[in-house]
Amino acid sequence: MRVAILGAGGHGKVVADAAMAVPGTMVVGFLDDDPALAGKMFMGLPVFGAVPLWQDLAIDAVVPAIGNNRRRREVVIRERARNVALATIVHPAAVVSRRANVGSGTAVLAGAIINADAQVGENVIINTGAIVEHDCAIESHVHIAPGCCLAGAARVGEGSFLGIGCRILPGLKIGRWCIVGAGAVVIRDVEDNTTVAGVPAKVLR
Repeated sequence: MRVAILGAGGHGKVVADAAMAVPGTMVVGFLDDDPALAGKMFMGLPVFGAVPLWQDLAIDAVVPAIGNNRRRREVVIRERARNVALATIVHPAAVVSRRANVGSGTAVLAGAIINADAQVGENVIINTGAIVEHDCAIESHVHIAPGCCLAGAARVGEGSFLGIGCRILPGLKIGRWCIVGAGAVVIRDVEDNTTVAGVPAKVLR
């Protein structure tokens, strides 16, 4: 499978590295809407230019690799209207249960674990060393940051960002477009569009 990475930034490096580690996958280069990057080399691969140029490449799919959830969602929806195919990348050093469901365009990075009957939506980032326990439900365009741990049957709404090393207790719900601060321990449900931080996590805004 020949793929291009959407996003020539720091997160793009990690996703490209994961894709390169998947047997049978060839990364041909990067696509990025920043005109200053067009024609440059990144990780030894070309940055072809703006994302819509995927249509001119001899590739099978693209892999979203934009860290900002809103921007990543915007780009994926825009290119979906042009019939782009999204590749799901699971690093060989990740563990994904055969009973788990992982949506298209999702990146599961090294050391991550997704356990039995977990449901992960489209265009999600399960970052390095993150744990998604049994029966969790993660909606599309979410970013689960490195070292984050979701206990069994936790739910995360669309577009939410869970910061590095945070902990979500069993059965809790994180709403849509929320931010959970790094190292936070969430002990109660979080409403939509809310930022929480601390131990235990408290509402900041």
